[in-house]
Amino acid sequence: MRIIHIITKLHEMYGAQRHAVESMKDHLKNNHECLAVAGTDGYATEEIKKLGINVITVPALKNTYNLLVDFKAVAAVVAIIQEYKPDLVISHSSKAGVIARIACYKTKTPNIFTVQGWPFEKGTPFLQRVIAKTIERLLIPFSDSYMCVSAYTKTYGLSQLPLKESRLYVCPNMHEEKEEALPIVSTLSNDVLMVAGFRGQKDHITALKALKIIVSENKLPNIHFTFAGDGPKRECIEQFITENQLNKFVTLIGETKEIDKYYDHCDLVILSTYYEGLPLSLLEAIQKGKPVIATDTGGINEIVKDGVNGNLLTVEDADALAKHLSDYYLNNKIPQLSINAKKVYDTHYSYNIVCNKLNEVIEDALQHSIFKTNSVKHN
Repeated sequence: MRIIHIITKLHEMYGAQRHAVESMKDHLKNNHECLAVAGTDGYATEEIKKLGINVITVPALKNTYNLLVDFKAVAAVVAIIQEYKPDLVISHSSKAGVIARIACYKTKTPNIFTVQGWPFEKGTPFLQRVIAKTIERLLIPFSDSYMCVSAYTKTYGLSQLPLKESRLYVCPNMHEEKEEALPIVSTLSNDVLMVAGFRGQKDHITALKALKIIVSENKLPNIHFTFAGDGPKRECIEQFITENQLNKFVTLIGETKEIDKYYDHCDLVILSTYYEGLPLSLLEAIQKGKPVIATDTGGINEIVKDGVNGNLLTVEDADALAKHLSDYYLNNKIPQLSINAKKVYDTHYSYNIVCNKLNEVIEDALQHSIFKTNSVKHN
């Protein structure tokens, strides 16, 4: 089978990019051929090319409301599809999903739009929600199948759009197959990790407010936060850290290809956020046997079982985050929460479980595609 993956950005490596890369790895294991199409190249491009997969860059494939640019992107993707003749196209990110679905409709190519999170979910700016929801409604006649990364994402989409439930599938984010978690030891590092880009969706400020509360109480004098990620809000976050005299308690490591060592070193992972699909960082956390404290939004409560392998927060609740962190350390709760975190991963999100689910979705989506093609299948 020939499969094309289309995504807007490959210069970074967040949930959508990792999902695309790991999906392609699995395709190769199943003797499929792959091609990647993106608007930018960089970090993720390198990983795809290491697999022996070609990457075609389409500069017009970018986040814009310029129709002329979008028409150019559609034309470019149509030309690629006509030349490569794929059996299936899988798109990632909202803009790539728009371009890919229109191009696939024009070429009558079976396709799956991966929904990491709807662009009109609560927490997104009002105007963005209105525009995004209008676009998604207009695209329904052009759409084949949707692959939602969480049960919440599927349910929310059905509640907001007149979609056919049979065309929506649920498959968790693909993630790297990693070494087993390090044995749980009694000695803690006092390091708390947050892996998230410095952009509007993520709420690093609430995390820092919680840290400020803990520091002011002086109950955990050795507490330390590590933020992995980068983005346009970095300067604002650095300013908050300086103004609140938190510099010695926080380390910003930017984007890194060595994230595993930070997961291995930390005691637990936090994620303060406004809206989500199914965060890759939390899957990676429980894969490593790390407890999680995170905002209860999107599909996060599918990963974090409140009081079992971590705790859930309301939006912008710095007090609760500080309280849970203090409770974990002062009452020695981290070892048991770590054991529970690994059990949740092994039971619901192990690498093999997610790979099998992805292949089930692909098989069923192809079988029930709205596009009837006579193309030769490439096995």
